[in-house]
Amino acid sequence: MLAMQQKETELQVMVKAAADAARQAEWEFHNSILGMKEAVRAQFGPDSNAAQAIGYKKKSERKRPRRRSA
Repeated sequence: MLAMQQKETELQVMVKAAADAARQAEWEFHNSILGMKEAVRAQFGPDSNAAQAIGYKKKSERKRPRRRSA
């Protein structure tokens, strides 16, 4: 019984370590994608087709806020 409990504890530790490693890899990927998007905006500008291709809205296509008349 004690050997099986020890094995269970070791497996739980391994699962937690693997989950932490996967989460860290996800964050690194996310941050690299954000860096790539900023690089595209810096190189081509906020109103370019390249910025639109990676998911941003063109600056010229944004609607300006309108004042509401009361």
